[in-house]
Amino acid sequence: MGFLLRDSNGNLIEAFSSSKFGAVSPEIAEIMGVKEALNWIKTKALTDVEIETDSLVVVQAINGLVQMPSQFGLFVQDCRVLLSELHNVFISFVKRSANRAAHCIARESCFTSDRMFDEATATSDLLSIVREECFSS
Repeated sequence: MGFLLRDSNGNLIEAFSSSKFGAVSPEIAEIMGVKEALNWIKTKALTDVEIETDSLVVVQAINGLVQMPSQFGLFVQDCRVLLSELHNVFISFVKRSANRAAHCIARESCFTSDRMFDEATATSDLLSIVREECFSS
């Protein structure tokens, strides 16, 4: 999984990559990533944050009211609780093409697990994508 924090201009502030042992469904991997991001936001006491994910299923589940008796449903409930504890934090869906930087971090997590980095320590591939996304928005 991977996520990044950008400023209001889209510039990279900080990013995090992590991988877990084992295989899970894409929905579980996505919801785990959102939960990690919410925990990270809570730990850093950030406010006024918009989380963007390219998993429509995750966004609809978290923003919906349905209780799901499943592993996925437990993660959804955890995310809802975390969101209720945060100030002005929202989750929205974006197309994968608009989420390339996070996808790059997640892809690289196989090689750089549990790594926090910023603009000075990020890979050139990631910085290139971040800059492209800044100019295209």
